Amino acid sequence: MITEKSRARSRFYNRTGVSQGFTLIELIILLAIISILFRFGMPAFQDIMANNRMTTQINVMVTSFNLARSEAIKRNRNVVLCPNSEGSCAKQPHWHNGWLMFVDNNFDREFDDKEEEIIHIEAAKENIEIISSRYRRRVVFHPLGTSAGSNASYVFCDQRGPSKARAIILSNGGRARVAAKKSDGKAWKCS
Repeated sequence: MITEKSRARSRFYNRTGVSQGFTLIELIILLAIISILFRFGMPAFQDIMANNRMTTQINVMVTSFNLARSEAIKRNRNVVLCPNSEGSCAKQPHWHNGWLMFVDNNFDREFDDKEEEIIHIEAAKENIEIISSRYRRRVVFHPLGTSAGSNASYVFCDQRGPSKARAIILSNGGRARVAAKKSDGKAWKCS
């Protein structure tokens, strides 16, 4: 029995012997579809990115609160967190410029570079504003892990305004939680 050799054919080969591809009209339609998807998908992608940035910054601050609390317990000393102003505690409650964490040996809630040890310095935050209530410009963790004073709110805002603002609420017991709205259901203020 004599068999004829079969030719291996490419998947782009057709019977006429001409390669198949896209026509100019098909490419234009494809580009139009991609541009429409990009136009409607980009705002959603930007919102996802802004949510991720804010969540990251909130997690960094909660981590700092937890570190300060554990260091106060471990060292049996007061540990202070305050907004950073060129290596000292700022007078304003604006935390987006970064913050200092130090051991407060003389109990004055101010950083003295000769007597007190810096535990951590957090860098400034971009595209996010962090403001605390004016009465809690500093957070002092005591050796028992408590944070004396009233509950404090640290509001995180970005270019999207108060509708997307979130806050960390620090209790007197030294525990932090995140809230998307105030306890009365209203949005946080971004100013």
